Amino acid sequence: MPSVTSKATSRKASQLKQSRSFSHSQNLLRPVSPEELESWSDADSESTLNEPLPEDLDESWPYTFHTGQAVWIRTSGGNWHVGRVSGETTRKGQTREKEGLFYPVKFDSKLRKYFAPLNGEIKPDTQHTRRLLKEAGWL
Repeated sequence: MPSVTSKATSRKASQLKQSRSFSHSQNLLRPVSPEELESWSDADSESTLNEPLPEDLDESWPYTFHTGQAVWIRTSGGNWHVGRVSGETTRKGQTREKEGLFYPVKFDSKLRKYFAPLNGEIKPDTQHTRRLLKEAGWL
């Protein structure tokens, strides 16, 4: 019988694989109009208040990000980096759960890529996120 640890490791590997496959389909992203973004943000804000905080870095988090906000992102290689949401166009596309928002993030001083909270690949730079990063050995 598999141990709890091996089940959790297997689940994380599966989630990471799913997230990576969605990250690579970024050519399917579409621009979001300001009206869509506002209505989407309102819906996310309401659900965020009712959602428990993620217990794992790979968990999705229906969080609304804003231009200039400091964030942590997971690259396709699985590494976590600090970044900042840029003023570029927010886009929408299929995530591992449903259609969701993809935020443009600048990181490593010159790289820019889109990341989706519903793929578990972008988190706000908060005490909770830093605790998760520390527990996972990233800080």
